[in-house]
Amino acid sequence: MRETIAQALAVVAVGGSGIVAGVFFAVAVSVLPTLYTMPAGSYITLHRKLGQGYHPSMPLIVNSTMFADIALIFLVEETTTRWLFILASVLALGVQGVSHLGNVPINKRVLRVDPDAVPDDWDDPRPQWRRLHQLRTALALAALTVTAAGVVVLP
Repeated sequence: MRETIAQALAVVAVGGSGIVAGVFFAVAVSVLPTLYTMPAGSYITLHRKLGQGYHPSMPLIVNSTMFADIALIFLVEETTTRWLFILASVLALGVQGVSHLGNVPINKRVLRVDPDAVPDDWDDPRPQWRRLHQLRTALALAALTVTAAGVVVLP
């Protein structure tokens, strides 16, 4: 029974990690370059629409993945495998931290700006948002790699 639960959680962990890393990678290489070409008002409008599509699905997927990794720490018996899931959990927590402490506050700031009346002195958040997104993308890709390694060595 324990092994069956671990295998099911491994599917959740690697599948969720893959979704998060894939979505973040797509945003980094396709969506962000497009957003950089847009005037401020158009950017704000599209930023709002993109946010509606990502919430609440992405936080749920990131949390499910992290909790599956955490559960696997307690279900696997082999030390090396356990350490891989510990590292994967820490990396997923890093994704959460960057998102909640960096990107989300920027998103809330963007939501407060009227896209039809962007002030001349508006502090464009795109460069900062992009740096934070690149960091969480790297963390998500690392989490996927480590989670996959842990899944491969499961009994």
